[in-house]
Amino acid sequence: MNNNKESAFFLAPAIGLIVGNLGGHSDSKKHSGLVSPFGIDLALMLGLTIGVFKSFGFTLTPGIAIGQMGFIVIGFGIHFGRKWGLGLVVPVFPLWG
Repeated sequence: MNNNKESAFFLAPAIGLIVGNLGGHSDSKKHSGLVSPFGIDLALMLGLTIGVFKSFGFTLTPGIAIGQMGFIVIGFGIHFGRKWGLGLVVPVFPLWG
């Protein structure tokens, strides 16, 4: 009898695209993303995802947002098949910019 149980938790590297400034702000000429087409800031996020369940579940992702302004961020989200997901990224501490 095999007593090896697979854990419901997993760790995986995370690479993501952050889309910001959809609601606009008071200074429309100041952007914080790598690029800002049509006034929408796009930044890159690198981190480590901590998730639960194989096919669908929740994730917690500490990481770094890379753009004109860099931030240490934490992301809360959901994943589908441990391959892709959607989340909300909250800036924690500015690094540069």
